[in-house]
Amino acid sequence: MTFKYQIGLAGHFNAHRPKLETLLFARTDELGIERAQIVILDDLSKPDLKSPLVVVFFGYGGAQDSDNAALTSLLTHSLVVLPCVNAGAAATFELPPSLRHINALNFDGTDASFARLVSLVLENLRLLRAERRLFISYRRAEAQSIAIQLYERLDAAGFDVFLDTRSVPYGTDFQGILWHRMADSDVVVLLDTPGFRASRWTREELARANATNIQILHLLWPSIVPDSSSAFSEFLSLATADFRTAATLGEDARLTDSKVQDILVHVESLRARALAARHRSLVDNFCDRARDEKARSVAVQPQRFIAVELANGDPVAVVPTIGVPTAHLYHEIERAVQRAGIKAKEIWLLYDERGILESWIEHLGWLDEHLPVVSVQVTKSSKYRAGPGNLHSAISGVSA
Repeated sequence: MTFKYQIGLAGHFNAHRPKLETLLFARTDELGIERAQIVILDDLSKPDLKSPLVVVFFGYGGAQDSDNAALTSLLTHSLVVLPCVNAGAAATFELPPSLRHINALNFDGTDASFARLVSLVLENLRLLRAERRLFISYRRAEAQSIAIQLYERLDAAGFDVFLDTRSVPYGTDFQGILWHRMADSDVVVLLDTPGFRASRWTREELARANATNIQILHLLWPSIVPDSSSAFSEFLSLATADFRTAATLGEDARLTDSKVQDILVHVESLRARALAARHRSLVDNFCDRARDEKARSVAVQPQRFIAVELANGDPVAVVPTIGVPTAHLYHEIERAVQRAGIKAKEIWLLYDERGILESWIEHLGWLDEHLPVVSVQVTKSSKYRAGPGNLHSAISGVSA
């Protein structure tokens, strides 16, 4: 597998690189990330834009954009650049103009400052998210036994797994719950059996996952070829030897333990890519929309929020969030923005509402009326405060 976590280094980093790498690898070892998956880049001209990337810029006196040409391209792609300046130094002196609008980390070379820097790097790589949610898509008549086998193994590995036969309460809207849980999942594990694509419902699950940028791990049964229309998929072919017996379909079919372990490894790797892709999609969509609506400035910050100055001059902190927002998340976002010392007139929680239950969206609207954090839908962009405003009126400062 070629997927990597990329940490770019820029500015005057040579003196800090050995200690940074030592601590970084110690932390990724704790997280169970293979060292071969971590790439330290000091040449930022050709990063892999399909894999997560965060750039650390170590400031120095008299820094200029002309000395750091790759930064312009990175910022254009809405990638995160984490500026570090000497404690007590002025950011305008140690950072090039293109980075001066981004909150800089006071970095004094102590163990504490290295620890904080590594935590920020891992947070921006989406490696520290607590939730580990998966969705198993399959055709019951062909693969229910294997779906249950994977459910049990993934659950034992610490994943919160959605399986329709075990995760939908009786007496509820089955299809609504299914779409809601898919929207809140990091990865869809799709059991691509011979009859999977012939089913209307399974085809719709695949289409929904593709439409909302959810990464899919296709487990291709023997003789099944990859679906070229699956834009956000990774394919893992199964051979007859990967099954415990000659049966590859039906209630007697089971995968070998070694193949299940192989699937777990693929899920772990794909999950990080999935989170990075969905986060980037939210950020890119919002930043493009904000610029179209003539916001005065739009900048992605190291703390994973977007600093926006509206057309009327009001500063707003926009926090992209993956999956289904909760009241707890509202609280965490407010505290994180406060801890970062961000001066914002408004805090917006940005999320993708597609697939989320309408009753939950109504609940978020109620929270908007009572909490200082306001939810904003990335596609409809129609929920702003409790009134009838929209993203156009919010950014441009024009009353709805």
